[in-house]
This record gives sequence, structure tokens and C-alpha cells, in this order.
Amino acid sequence: MKAETRKWFGVSTAALVLTGLLAACSGPAKDAAPAGGASGNASKEPVTLKVEVFDRGNAPAGAGPVDNNYWTQWIQKNFGDPNHIKLQFVPVPRNQEVDKLNVLMSTGDAPDIVFTYDTNTIYNYVKSGGLADLGQVVEEHGPNLKKFLGKEVLDYGVFNGKQYTIPAKRTLVFTQSTYIRKDWLDKLGLPAPKTTQEFYQIMKAFKEKDPGQTGGKLIPYDFSAIEGTTITSPGVLINSFVKKMSEEDRYALSSTSGTSIPEITKPGYKEGVQFLNKMNAEGLINPDFALDKDGKSFEKAVANGLVGAFTALAAHPNLMAPGSVFDTLKKNVPGAEYIAIDPFTDEDGKSPKAVYDPIGAYIMVPKSSKHAVEAVKYLDWMSKPEVLFTLQNGIEGQHYTLENGFPKPITTDEAKKTFYNNTDIAIISNGKEFGSQEKNIEAASIQFAGYKELAKQTILNGLKDGYTVPRFDRPIDSEIKFGKTLKDKAQEAIVKSIMAKPEDFSKTFDSLVGEFLKLGGQAVIDERRAAYKDMKK
Repeated sequence: MKAETRKWFGVSTAALVLTGLLAACSGPAKDAAPAGGASGNASKEPVTLKVEVFDRGNAPAGAGPVDNNYWTQWIQKNFGDPNHIKLQFVPVPRNQEVDKLNVLMSTGDAPDIVFTYDTNTIYNYVKSGGLADLGQVVEEHGPNLKKFLGKEVLDYGVFNGKQYTIPAKRTLVFTQSTYIRKDWLDKLGLPAPKTTQEFYQIMKAFKEKDPGQTGGKLIPYDFSAIEGTTITSPGVLINSFVKKMSEEDRYALSSTSGTSIPEITKPGYKEGVQFLNKMNAEGLINPDFALDKDGKSFEKAVANGLVGAFTALAAHPNLMAPGSVFDTLKKNVPGAEYIAIDPFTDEDGKSPKAVYDPIGAYIMVPKSSKHAVEAVKYLDWMSKPEVLFTLQNGIEGQHYTLENGFPKPITTDEAKKTFYNNTDIAIISNGKEFGSQEKNIEAASIQFAGYKELAKQTILNGLKDGYTVPRFDRPIDSEIKFGKTLKDKAQEAIVKSIMAKPEDFSKTFDSLVGEFLKLGGQAVIDERRAAYKDMKK
């Protein structure tokens, strides 16, 4: 699946408890890849397998709807027909996917294959008994699927000892990297910073000497609203202040996988927020960051040459794609150039940063479905290297040409017409798979022709010293119950604490963390701690 831009604090935590869940018990395309084997039901009526597909509302003219286009027909010809299965794709609006899925699940109308990125939604389905246990079906009918995903990825789909979901494999898990103006460093004769303190001193030098001659408009270190939908985040800086913890504390005080609760009770987190408070008081960050909900002010400031450094998602199209922010910067400020740095170091000299779990969406078969076998056969067929490559890249000569061993997209209108929703069709992979991390990094970088080396370095920085958040093998009920409230309160605590007067910082932060704990934060910590101890047994 297409890699989703996940904010610093994680994905959405919509947590609708599904009380009705238990009761819910044109012609084929050319140039086909090798087909799947026969299913042994040729003498029966074709089985209809219903498969969810995102509708992003971005189909090019003439492409056809998401449920009947070049690729749905290609799948029918190459998987459905040989296996006597009729594929029926069920569109779900991307921006309403959790709400729509909850309705379909609660009424018993869900497709045979559904998926979501939202962990709390999964927890609700597990608790309600609404998902099929796919463990034995995968053992019998998923050899290619098991090989492609591997045990680590499949284990993320195990809850209460049962394989209730099949997670997609995330090919690259990087998130954030920090960028800095190289031309400004050169003008001031300064080396790229390698520690948090060096970074701070350079931000002060940028502020005092204004190497870009911005006339006082310079923003040394910029980011957007903490709770906004944007690619930027000061989270890497804050988390570099976090102290060592026992394994139990790490489980108790971290955000569990897929939730949106910032980790404000970790030891040292307060000091990280206080560092930003100090930078704010000294005019080293954008004083209006909290107003930039969509990140557009940040992008405009970068494009106009006003920003010294920022931390954002690595190798991001908003920054590096043709005609994007960096291209605009080059036109507006000749000679301006950003390089990738990794300066935020912890007490051990490492540069820790949260990375994505090695999974993408959770793929599920509702318990009400009678086609779990066909569903797993479909995912197994998709896991074959030649099938997945074709689904992700298209047909050579029609959708891509090979360049240095990697597919280079053909960008004609005709090619775009038949190649716009492939990343949503290839649901078992979050990101393109080329067989190794090195090749996947190369492929991810090569798409940014003018910034290939920069993109590659940001990815490497984003992976260095990366850590995933602890994973529980069961729902954390209090987190489901209080998650949205706690996320909002934690974000409020961070923003207000950054903007407080330095002499009021501790009082502000401590008071808001106290509210966070009373609103359910302490209950979450206690339940996580108990779940950890039980898991260790």
C-alpha cells in the first residue's frame, strides 16, 4: 500500500466500539504476468471475493472507477479467472475509511478483505470477536505470503495468541530527518552540527548574523503546529533528551504501537520541551508555529529562503519532487541549498528517533465472511515476486522503462490513465519492494532526480538509531477509552509549555501533565505495566 504520511504523534485513534459486531455474524487487460494455480472448484459456481479498495477521488480522466479499471481487470484475468473466483472491489473513501469500515463491520456488510492503519480499530474488532482467525488458513494456503512477510511482520497481526490480521510489510521504516542551509553554514564558515549543543549555537549564529540577509525575517529552526496535519516535527529533538529506562518503564510510558499519545511522562521529555521553550524565548523558532495547522506557512517560509533548519519526513515529495518547495527555493534564492544532518544526540551520543513499525495496514477477514481461504489465496498470489513487481510498477514499455535496473515511470497521459491506483491495489506491501533495504533506499531516492543524494542521506539519517514503540499482544482498554482525550491534552501541554515564559515553564508543564494523568493517563500507564508483567510470564 501507499506509504501514509504519519504525523509525529502517530495515526488516527478513532475508537468506535462496535456493539453490533458479534451479531454481524469491461474486457480483461493485456500483457499478463504468470497466473495463479487452479483452486479446485472449477465445477462449482464462481466464488465472489469482495475486496476493499481506497477511493482517493484522484482518478485521471478516462481511467475508470477504482472498482473497475485496468488493474482490477488485470487481477481478474490473472488471479480470478484461473481460480474460478469473481473479484468484486468495494470502494471506501480514504478520508472516511475508519468510520465507513466500522459501519460495514457492524452491519455485516463488510467485504471479505478489509484493512485499516488504525490500531485501536483493530483492538475493538478483536475484543468484539469480529475477525476470523487466519492462522491455519495461512499455514495451508499462504506459502508465498509467509515467505514475503516473514515471522516478524506476521507476529504484529497476532492478538491474544491468534492471527487475527495479516499486516502489510513496510519496505522502509524511516520517518524524520533534519535539514540545514549549507550555503548559510558556508557563508559563516561553520561546520554542520553533530550534537544538540552545536545545533543550538548555530541557530544562534543564524539569528545574530542573518547570513541570508532576510531583513529580520529569518526563522532559525522551523516547524508547524504540533497537532496539525503536516510533515514537520520537533519530536526528534525532544526525544533526544529522554533518559534510559527499564524495559518495564519503556512499555509503561511509551505510546503503544499505532496510537497517537505523546510520551510526555518519559524521564527527560520535560527537558526536551524546555529546550524548545528556551529557543522560543531567544527567537530561535517560529513564534507562530501553533497557527500553521496545514504546514503551508512552513513551506512558504522555506521556499522564500527564510528557514535555517527544520526536521521533517525524509525524502518527502512536498520538498523534493519536481516543482515542489526546494525547486521554488532555487528560483527564489539562487545558490540556496539544504543538506541532511543528524545532530540531536542523547546521553550516549546516539541520535534516537522513532521509526515506523515494519508493517503498513492491517489486513483482515471479517468473521462473518465465508471466503477466508479465497482471501488468503489472493494475498498469497499477490506475494509472488513477479506479481507484486507488476502490480507496483506496471507493464514494461507501457508504464515504465528500466534505468540502471530500476523502473522509471512513463509519464504520458495514456500511461497515467492505467497506472494511478496501483499502490492501493498491492495491499500486502507498504512501499515498493526490490528485494533488499539497499535497493529499496536506492529506488526511493532515484525518483527525486534533482535531489537524489540528499533524499538518500535523509533516509539513512531517518533509519540511524531508530526505535519502534513497544508492542502489546492485546488491546489496552484504557488507551482505547481515553486515547483521543489524552492525545489532545498532551499536545496542549507541549504547545503551551513551549510558549510559556521561561520562569513559568515548570509550573505550566507540570500542571498540564497532572491533568493528563487525571484524564486517564495514569490508568493507561497502570494497565500497560500490568500487561507487560503478564506478557513476561
